Amino acid sequence: MPMLYRRFYSLSILLLILTTLPGFAQSVSGLPALSDTLPSISAEDRSSLLTDGELLRFHADGVSPGLLPNTQLTANIARKMIVGDLNIGIEGLFFTPIAELPVNYRNTPTEERELILYNILRSVSTLQGLEYFSASRGEMRLLFEESWVIADIKKPKDALPDSIVSVIPDEDTILIHQKDKTFGNNQSEMTFLARPDAFAADIINLTPMRYKGIIKVVDSGNMQIHLIVVPVEEGLLMYGTMSARTRDVKSFISRAQNSFTNRVIALTGWYRTRLNDEFGG
Repeated sequence: MPMLYRRFYSLSILLLILTTLPGFAQSVSGLPALSDTLPSISAEDRSSLLTDGELLRFHADGVSPGLLPNTQLTANIARKMIVGDLNIGIEGLFFTPIAELPVNYRNTPTEERELILYNILRSVSTLQGLEYFSASRGEMRLLFEESWVIADIKKPKDALPDSIVSVIPDEDTILIHQKDKTFGNNQSEMTFLARPDAFAADIINLTPMRYKGIIKVVDSGNMQIHLIVVPVEEGLLMYGTMSARTRDVKSFISRAQNSFTNRVIALTGWYRTRLNDEFGG
């Protein structure tokens, strides 16, 4: 797989300090530097990302993606979000340093490692039973009651096995069924994208999203979820976003902020858990 050009300059003083710590500087060869991958964000935001492992940005009045990492997939995903005329959403960057990734992640041959990272995105059935922490309730709550691949959106109960592959395609699309606590039953189109520097999963709803399964808040095709996985020298960078074009933003904004944020954090957490499972972490 072609290697990206690297620019050898520091991310920040904090990054220079961190890279001298045991384990942090152990890189996986052939990968871009984190500094080359991060979008144009402030030094304070970079510091927060490295210190806290996440950087969140909520858009309450029109979505203009500003946290998309610099990859060969970025322009395509940004275009989808802009064309979608989304008026509310959450973006998040999540960074896991190399020292916190399983040892087998670093030791696995490149092509095998990339196939595992890609197939994790396709393991839709493992989202079933996923929980998230509810700050308002102070406890873990179930997010997805059901999650599986389907062949026909009119037959959502006919579950198919996860579409795991042995060769990574540039692009592939499947249909999925999910049932969750916030939006009830929904069918979506899930598209997988792969480039030399990143992998992504895009989810677009094919059925209306109804709050508590009753109040329609988003029409078909107006909800977008994007997950991007970017292996870097210093670890693993992830981007997650959930955005929508809603009918009544003002009345929905508080619930949307909590729901969207919880979902993005839960999805990226799910991916990291699956990564640890696959690499024996």
